[in-house]
Amino acid sequence: MSDVPTIVVAYEPKSEVDLYLPQAQMRKWKLQSSTLDVQFGSKTVCARVGSMERNGSTLIRPSLAQSLHLPTGSPLLIRYLPDQQKLVFGPYVGILVSTYNAQYPQSPFGPLSAFFNEVADINRKRGGIVCAFRLQDVNWDAGIVRGLVRRGGVWRQKVLPLPQCIYNRLVSRQRERSEQMTAWVQRCKDANIPFFNERFLNKWHVHAALEQQEAAALHLPSMVRYQSQEDLRQMLSTYRTIYAKPANGSMGKGIFRLRRTQVGYSLARPGGMNQSFSSLQGLHHFLSKRTKGKPYLLQQGLPLIGISGRPTDFRVLVQKNRAGEWSVTSMVARLGQNRIVSNISRGGSMLTPLHALRVCGPWATSNKPSPQLLRDVALKLSILLEEALPGHYAEFGVDLGVDVRGHVWLLEVNSKPSKTANTIPLPDGMEEPPRRARPSVVRMLEYASYVSGFPRASKAKSGIKRKTTGKNYRRR
Repeated sequence: MSDVPTIVVAYEPKSEVDLYLPQAQMRKWKLQSSTLDVQFGSKTVCARVGSMERNGSTLIRPSLAQSLHLPTGSPLLIRYLPDQQKLVFGPYVGILVSTYNAQYPQSPFGPLSAFFNEVADINRKRGGIVCAFRLQDVNWDAGIVRGLVRRGGVWRQKVLPLPQCIYNRLVSRQRERSEQMTAWVQRCKDANIPFFNERFLNKWHVHAALEQQEAAALHLPSMVRYQSQEDLRQMLSTYRTIYAKPANGSMGKGIFRLRRTQVGYSLARPGGMNQSFSSLQGLHHFLSKRTKGKPYLLQQGLPLIGISGRPTDFRVLVQKNRAGEWSVTSMVARLGQNRIVSNISRGGSMLTPLHALRVCGPWATSNKPSPQLLRDVALKLSILLEEALPGHYAEFGVDLGVDVRGHVWLLEVNSKPSKTANTIPLPDGMEEPPRRARPSVVRMLEYASYVSGFPRASKAKSGIKRKTTGKNYRRR
């Protein structure tokens, strides 16, 4: 079975044939002129198929293209499924977004427009269609979606069938937890539409899932849910420094560093805002007002390496690849602007992992981890986490910390890692290299093609990889 690149061209034949395929391809598939099912997304129509001498394109009767909601003039792949007597066009990838502004066709997604532009352009170049849409754009009963499709450098609204897979890029945790969304995801599953990066991760759920697994537990700092003053007392009596973090937070927002001092307790926030408390009760009262009833966690403070008190962590992007296997795509070191968080969104800067391990400190031992060890830990934790959590995931942003003794700790896992185009600064005098496709975009599209039923040809394997569990889906 192989995928054939083609461009669908509208053509009104004088015969009864609805779809003309290149003669050479018909012979390769051992197809005779006959009646077959033709599928695009969720739409399937029975059509009469014939052959032609022309290569590189597929001629389609306009009425058939309309029934399938199949765009003409776009590069696609076509696959023949002999056991089902079916021709399938694709891959057709849907991206679920929170909102867009169709009045700005060049940048309808605001700050994320550059990322979506790159996704759509790369997929088109490789053969395929990307459609970005909102929850309200889907008509389940009619089996159609009215979303945005990019062509000629602009995004235009177009009616298409339900996609072959959906990549979840909702940015609202509240929307994602709504009853509407729960029912929506269930409809995807009922329709056998793979829906990946299913939801934001909760820090406590991640910790609880991994602490039961011996291979992961040694990388987990101590953590408790912050529900009472007693939780605060126990953690601060055990550890001199702890962090209070929102269970559903991201980008370093809402984090407090708490310390036990000789005269009481101190609290620090990103930006240098520090306060002192003479009693645990005063500290608890202050935190209770600031957290406003949101679920918070208390996490053990770690003596992490850094520079001049600025913390350093390592963001490892782990994604499923063209074969449905977890694999490390990229890794950067992040140096915090302040002593609390290292997030780039909070003013941090980036270094290569090898450089960070050389210049950061202090080190209390010669047992320094290598960049490869960090990759291996992130990959191991991603595999274990997917096995322990419900849902369908295809990428994790894994944040790791290294303490002064060289031990590797898990700080956080993000199922919706940032898609801004941050890069490591070039050395003085070095020119910017020609822009190339982000590996993270290519890998996401390869996995999307895989679950859509259009797996890309495999390359030579390198590094540590492992096949995922039965949570993968292959659309037939």
